[in-house]
Amino acid sequence: MTSTSYRVERVGFGVILCIALLMFFQPLVRVHGPTGRQISNISNVRDGMSQLQSNLRSMAAIKYLTGASLVSVAGAPTAPKPMAIPFSLRMAALVPWFVFAALAFCLLALLDHILFQKAFAIFSLAAGCAALLAVLHVMLMGADLRSWTEILMNTVLISTPPTEDPSGAIMMASSFVVSPGFGLYVLTICLLVVPCLWFTRAVPRVSSVVRRERRVSLSQPISLRPVNSRYPAENCTCLDTSDGGLLVESSMKHHYVGMEVYLARNVRAGDPANPEEHGSVVRVEKGQSDRSHIAIRLIPEG
Repeated sequence: MTSTSYRVERVGFGVILCIALLMFFQPLVRVHGPTGRQISNISNVRDGMSQLQSNLRSMAAIKYLTGASLVSVAGAPTAPKPMAIPFSLRMAALVPWFVFAALAFCLLALLDHILFQKAFAIFSLAAGCAALLAVLHVMLMGADLRSWTEILMNTVLISTPPTEDPSGAIMMASSFVVSPGFGLYVLTICLLVVPCLWFTRAVPRVSSVVRRERRVSLSQPISLRPVNSRYPAENCTCLDTSDGGLLVESSMKHHYVGMEVYLARNVRAGDPANPEEHGSVVRVEKGQSDRSHIAIRLIPEG
């Protein structure tokens, strides 16, 4: 990776993390109930979930306010029991905690990205997982709520005496809708994009497609040592070089795109070892005589 593309990658990651943090002010959960649509951001998402649970508990008792009395097998009236609320809706209080965790890890990722450049991708991955759990939980709540209200409306229709009109209860039950908001989707996508780009080394690979540096044909011995010690080191030949990378010819078959290596130039027997440079394999092509051409993009230190 050249210094220019390295700066672009670093600034890009910072911008993405900042966008994720700005979702603090955007709609995270949309709740539609009898009182109309409520858009919950981070400041009131907990209150929104509590109000939703309270409304659903009230709705669960509607059939007993309008329905006929229940009779046991022995003929004695039995006490009605509230209609069970789905587990995902009873656990609605977890959604704010998932969102808080996502934002907290996002802030840690941004601070680490600015100050240390060591674990920001891991922090971002943890934040993305927390945000993804929030999205999945809210979506599951929405699906369970639809099924639950259908059962509730059918129960109201069956248990309502002919002299009473159940339309009000049905309209109230059908008005409940819960879904992830725009901010929660953007938060999740931004937090998962950063580790995906970092761990797959996508930016260096894309940068290698467009060659901006002038390449010079140059034959010199190169010592190539993979960062992963499972693969052996080797001595190979450089075919051409540029300011940001070089092309080497190798007889080994273990190289792959994304492999990180250390290389030393002009290595000769009996000569002092030259300082190693850090690089990443961006292209592997089959050459002549069953040899491979390995394009390596240099990664600047610091």
